Amino acid sequence: MNSVVANLPQQASAAVDREVCFHCALPVPAATHFQIRFDGNMRALCCAGCEAVARTIIDAGLAAYYTNRTAVAAPAAARAVDTLFDLASVQSAYVAEPDGSTRKADLYIDGITCAACVWLAESALARVPGVTSASVNQVTHRASVAWNAGASSLGAILDALSRVGLGAQPASASARFAARRNSRRRALFELGVALLGMMQVMMFTLPLYFSAVDDVSPEARLLMGWAGFVLTLPVILFSARSFFVGTWRDLARGRVSMDLPIALAIVATFATSSVSLFSGGSDLYFDSISMFVFLLLAARYLESWARESSLTLIERLTNATPATAWRMVNGAVERVAAAELRSGDTIRVATGEAVAADGVIIEGESEFDESLLTGESRPVARGPQTPMLAGALNLGSPVLVRVTRTGEATTAASLARLTEQALASRPTLTLLADRVARWIAPLTIALALLAAMAWWLIDPSRSFSVAVAVLAVTCPCALALAAPAAQALAITRLAREGLLITRAGTLDKLAAATDIAFDKTGTLTEGRMAIEAVHLPSAADEYRILAMSAALEAGSPHPVARAIATALAARATPDIHALPEARNLRYLAGEGVEGEIDGARIRLGRLEFVQALAGCAVPIVRSEASLFIAREGAWLAAFELSDPLKADAAETLRALQRCALTPHLLSGDRSDRVERVASSLGIAREHTRGAQSPTDKLQYSNNLAARWIAVGDGVNDAPFMAAADVSIAMGSGADLTRLGADAVLLSPRLMPLATARRLAMRMQRIIAQNFFWAISYNLVAVPLAIGGFISPAWAAIGMASSSLLVVANSLRLTRG
Repeated sequence: MNSVVANLPQQASAAVDREVCFHCALPVPAATHFQIRFDGNMRALCCAGCEAVARTIIDAGLAAYYTNRTAVAAPAAARAVDTLFDLASVQSAYVAEPDGSTRKADLYIDGITCAACVWLAESALARVPGVTSASVNQVTHRASVAWNAGASSLGAILDALSRVGLGAQPASASARFAARRNSRRRALFELGVALLGMMQVMMFTLPLYFSAVDDVSPEARLLMGWAGFVLTLPVILFSARSFFVGTWRDLARGRVSMDLPIALAIVATFATSSVSLFSGGSDLYFDSISMFVFLLLAARYLESWARESSLTLIERLTNATPATAWRMVNGAVERVAAAELRSGDTIRVATGEAVAADGVIIEGESEFDESLLTGESRPVARGPQTPMLAGALNLGSPVLVRVTRTGEATTAASLARLTEQALASRPTLTLLADRVARWIAPLTIALALLAAMAWWLIDPSRSFSVAVAVLAVTCPCALALAAPAAQALAITRLAREGLLITRAGTLDKLAAATDIAFDKTGTLTEGRMAIEAVHLPSAADEYRILAMSAALEAGSPHPVARAIATALAARATPDIHALPEARNLRYLAGEGVEGEIDGARIRLGRLEFVQALAGCAVPIVRSEASLFIAREGAWLAAFELSDPLKADAAETLRALQRCALTPHLLSGDRSDRVERVASSLGIAREHTRGAQSPTDKLQYSNNLAARWIAVGDGVNDAPFMAAADVSIAMGSGADLTRLGADAVLLSPRLMPLATARRLAMRMQRIIAQNFFWAISYNLVAVPLAIGGFISPAWAAIGMASSSLLVVANSLRLTRG
């Protein structure tokens, strides 16, 4: 939802300015950046709580509260936010009701930094009475929660997260982006302070490293020590506060995360250095502390950047639809908010503007840039009666579009949801790595204590530095990021190329598959069928036959229905009346359609299906005829259809075969036609089947003793696709097929299928490399630290470098 509310009066809000909070009127601290847009202006807020409340009120359409209130609100405590989310008017925008008792919601959680945070959030949610399922994704910071409406509420769920120090709110686009923006600002500010502090401390410390003891006077050494102490304080008190907050939060709940050993290392090193400074000693580690904090923050920031780069596509899809549109009303145009559009409205899309809703062009022709939605970089031509997608950019002449879907129902919004759903999924390897990473923190602390005690007996002067090195060197982050980072980047790259992964584990199964089975029409072919000839048994009215056929197929998304409609339109004359009315329609998957027109039963479809109604041999069969229509006791017509292969079909099939996939072709079309297509694509005859019903396709697939991929387009493909290890639906296919598919091919090209296979196999190798490195690093680095071979400074460098190496290795999936 958009938090911009226009044309509202400002009676009560006039007194609110940049110095006081827009929500509660308390002073706004100078260092905060909480803001919200209201009435066209940015309004300052004092804290995240007030921002969450204000954003929820405005996004829920309750902005009039701020113009009609007679007093400012109380400061937004966590409980106030939670109670607000229990209002039915607010929940209607965020909470789904799959049945009478179950409620579901997606939440955005601010404060997720590692696998332990994910575990903490899931544990807190699991303990809420009435919650039936809860999963949190480290990459997207998104939590999917389901609960029993009679036993819990959204407010109680948000309260449970706030009690463990995690801020959460419904995952609307505005809330998610605002939270991420604030988080990035905060992280950059903390990183900048740490960098400045480290540089200044190193400026005072480096001369001591490169000078003999007698070259620097005791007074100068003392001055440099005090300078290091003063410059390190803001690094610890400000930049490193997230480690201390995380540690306190976890300890208060009786839990241990990786923030604890980090905080212990920082506090112990600073305390020891401070005591040494106050007593005139020379064991000062202020430079190591500032470097440690900076490197840790730098590693976390770059890890966050790598994770969030995979969310850029979601932001682009969410923001693709313009906020306003030109709506036609009684022959005139008026500018309205896109949220006000309804199905059936007519909008004018000018040159250089994006389409504000899904629809169909009713007037005009133009070229559109749909690259964001389909991955196709070349402009596509669109004319009357062709569908349009919200977010497509008009590159040519103005057109009129009749709206069919708006808001969250548009294709762009659906793609954003599916992409985020895929990124939020957590395969088995990730879950296993998370469990292992949670045990590393307590194990690290135990090893550090044991190492300190052992070195106290050997060399007491080194026991402290060895313990700090053990605390600093251990890196579970690399282990926790090994799989999700690679998966997120692979999913994002494929989405940009036009293949949308929708389910967890799809890429793993793609890499393991051995066979791939294709439907023909609309999958390997363009799906733009055309009626080349109409064969009539007598001097029948050709237009009347086509009109009857169009009435039977009215509303169907199948390419045959579009071919009939196009042929009918080409033969229309001014004196032609409307289509005949078809009643009692009955669709038989893979066979055809039956209905009643003027009291007579009519069938349109395959030869055998239609012949069963006609009751006699067809007198008009031609070698190329593949579509027939008849009524009881009489044949009406036979149609010759043509459908060209997609331009890159042959190249894609060769690429898939090079990737060790055996192709199969299963089609309901005539066997001779299917075999010709298979031959031109290099598909073996024994792997080709024509005249296949849905049951035939399912039987064939069940006989495949292999892990296989199904690629299909129509409703009749749903059964055999459901039986596949991986199902890929064409973006132009039927809704039923897309609903159950593991992936959706939005691009008009087929090559993304081969790209997905190669990328899936490459992802498997990279994940294996990441796990090998993460495990090997800890197995080597920890014993070296215990043995005293790694200093605290080098331990910090090693820990940060380990995480960065995993991220850098995963980033290879974005290129090549």
